[in-house]
Amino acid sequence: MRNLFIRFRPVLSILTLSIVLSCAHTQPIPDQSMAFEEGMKALASNLAGQIENSSIGSKLNKVIIDPLTRQKQLKKIVIDPFIDVESGYPVKANARIVEIFSQEIIKRFQVTGEMEPENLDVSEYVLNGMVTLDEKHGSKGDVYKVSSAIFEKSSGKVLASASVRLNSFDTTPKDIYKDSPVFMKGKNYDQYASSVKKAPNETVDKEYHDRLAVKSMQVKGDNLYEQNEYKKSLSYYNQAASSMSGEQLEVLNGQFTLLIKQTQWKDAESVYGRLLRLSIKETNEIASKIMFAPNSVIPVENKTEVYNIYLKQIAGFVASAPRCKVKIIGHCSRSGAESHNMKLSLQRASWIQKQMAAYAPAVLNQSETIGRGFEENIVGTGRDDLTDQIDRRVEFVFNTCVE
Repeated sequence: MRNLFIRFRPVLSILTLSIVLSCAHTQPIPDQSMAFEEGMKALASNLAGQIENSSIGSKLNKVIIDPLTRQKQLKKIVIDPFIDVESGYPVKANARIVEIFSQEIIKRFQVTGEMEPENLDVSEYVLNGMVTLDEKHGSKGDVYKVSSAIFEKSSGKVLASASVRLNSFDTTPKDIYKDSPVFMKGKNYDQYASSVKKAPNETVDKEYHDRLAVKSMQVKGDNLYEQNEYKKSLSYYNQAASSMSGEQLEVLNGQFTLLIKQTQWKDAESVYGRLLRLSIKETNEIASKIMFAPNSVIPVENKTEVYNIYLKQIAGFVASAPRCKVKIIGHCSRSGAESHNMKLSLQRASWIQKQMAAYAPAVLNQSETIGRGFEENIVGTGRDDLTDQIDRRVEFVFNTCVE
């Protein structure tokens, strides 16, 4: 027995060394805020280390055999695009995030790219993430918190989760969301955000997990939109729509945006009507993207045809249900005096009410205008640019409109 132990002692030593080395790869993330590049590298390294040390993705199990070539290869990670918590939109920074993660963990795992269908199909793991403004430091700059998790695609089991604080993060949305009709925070957003927050050994939201294949078509459509391939983008959104058992805000939103881009006004209006009703069903409101320039009472003119669709559909919906009541709530970004912004936000709501009444006079008796100033800012930076555009919005909150 003693000789048998001596014979296997070198093997045990190698296994012990492997475990020790694996543990050493999980680098802790510093508590202080860091530059974007440095912080994202730290996040990538930490998450990869956690997978290696997990029960499923241990260092001894991170290499698999390709069933076709019979060659060894690293396990693969696909990235479900990071979203901005405030807007709910995927951000343009995802392209750089993919590059950083790929370079940082190249010897440990292979990053296949954003979650397009071909990348999702070959990947064992899915990484998701979101960014939120953690602290407002005024002239000293803002601090952002980026949270991320990695889960096994087949089971939904979370293997790693971590967060990092950054001195800067470009939250500019992908192009299709810049042009989209509404700010979306329905049930899909809630399920995604909940899944990002899961701890190791927990399971991501089941509906989110079951929707990965459909989501991958949407991501493909988003990236084709970035390349101005609008017809191809619409084909992927249509595939996503036909693959679902029910309608989804994000898919309707993409279809509408692409139809508008191709000036298919009649089809676009039909899609917006369905989008409006689904948004009311899921959130009891629709945060329409009727954009106002800073200090302006009237929306920007280059979107008139699109805004007419919004207001016609909303007015018709309200008028079709006599018991339906709607609050038209105007908002302003955080720049200028509080009293001025309160007046300006009410003027915006009143202008919208007047335009809706032109389509359906009953709206005047079924609506109330409210000005919130910058009391309910979502971003609140007061930059008066695209990043805080959501703060210069008009919201419609509905009551007794859906049975």
